[in-house]
Amino acid sequence: MRNTFLSAVVALYAVGCASSATQTVVAPAAPPAPVVVHHQLDGEEFQKELQEAYAHILSRSETTTPPAGAEVVDIEAAASIPIPEHRTINSAIRLFSVDMKDSIQESLLRSARYKKMIEKALAERNLPKGLAYLPVIESAYMTSLTSHAGAHGIWQFMPETAREYGLRVDWWVDERADPERSTRAAAAYLSDLNRMFDEDWALTLAAYNCGPNRVRRTLDEAGATTFWELLEQGSLPKETRGYVPTFYATLIIASDPETYGFELGKETNLDIERVELRGPVSLAWIAETIGVDGDELRNLNPSLRRGVVPPGRASVRVSSSAADTLLARADTLRQEDTYLKYCSFTLRRGDSIKKLARAIGVKPETILAMNDLRSASRIGTGDTIYLPVRSRELSSLLAHANDKEFFYAVRKGDTLSSIARKKGLTVAELRELNDLPKKANLKIGQKLRVAQPRTLSAGGM
Repeated sequence: MRNTFLSAVVALYAVGCASSATQTVVAPAAPPAPVVVHHQLDGEEFQKELQEAYAHILSRSETTTPPAGAEVVDIEAAASIPIPEHRTINSAIRLFSVDMKDSIQESLLRSARYKKMIEKALAERNLPKGLAYLPVIESAYMTSLTSHAGAHGIWQFMPETAREYGLRVDWWVDERADPERSTRAAAAYLSDLNRMFDEDWALTLAAYNCGPNRVRRTLDEAGATTFWELLEQGSLPKETRGYVPTFYATLIIASDPETYGFELGKETNLDIERVELRGPVSLAWIAETIGVDGDELRNLNPSLRRGVVPPGRASVRVSSSAADTLLARADTLRQEDTYLKYCSFTLRRGDSIKKLARAIGVKPETILAMNDLRSASRIGTGDTIYLPVRSRELSSLLAHANDKEFFYAVRKGDTLSSIARKKGLTVAELRELNDLPKKANLKIGQKLRVAQPRTLSAGGM
């Protein structure tokens, strides 16, 4: 899993992952709180001590009530995975405690929102609780984060791996951004990787980052059996060499955050339910209908890429208090949606994707993508497809497809501002008519809609 957040970590962390076993890690000028180093314990002994400490905490909690604002710790997470001895882990703790303290702190606080949900998915696969902190170094628990390589969501799945593990990734929906579904997929993937690497968690984590085939091949080429041998030899990508130690550093910090200058957020119960609807229907219309905040509803449904429940049967996440209201309106929402910018259309003789795209003012690739079509040759007369246009506008657009009053062909030197002035529009109106992003690049000959259709007629909904 490639991600932009970890790239920043590795850029700062390179010194800790150097291949020389005798390299001295230089402490920062303003040292962090003391780093606890478990030099005398192997992984199993350390785990046992952590478990005993956690049992002691539980025994006290049965007889005493923690004061309000008491420190939150997570010894159980660190105890769930043996933490090896290696200088790079201590170096990572220093990195997190100084150079990246603000971003790591923010990530640890954000983790509270998802931790119970993640731990439930991990328990279903008999996976260690500590893996709930893996998104700290993957995405900082940001559902909308996309890396330069195309990994997305809190678990930073690439599209191919996401689909392999049952996540929907298409023009309408990207379930890599769905916290619950992507977490279940990540748990399944981590479980498979752990079996593949004989329950060696360091190799499992390395494989999660750069792929199992890369790790297998590197082990064979280097004649190595452990991740730490590969790290010392510098055989794996720099990002992966930093990824594994920083995860272990996160676990140590979570087990004793105060020592390292951090705090954990208090876990929250998300009172959320899924309601199945028949789409397409816009989140804006749903929010208005059931009386919830539109931004909040979009934040609950980051996987709906267009702000629309897609065609067919699909679910939308809402607060439990709003679920019954939405369920009562589920069958009528689709017909009443005044915000929806998409409609269905049955192809007539002579229609083609290219002609429809030109009439509407979009690229043919957009129509193909939203209908999950690899080529226009797969559809013909009588087939029904979806188009990116309001149903009340479609007939007029098709009727005036070649009318210069409705469309403008981009010329050399044109900009959105100059075209908008010529046609008496604002730039925002021109973007809205053509569904253009703010930084749209115009091409000579490109046709833009410059007027609203006068005729209001249904378009096959």
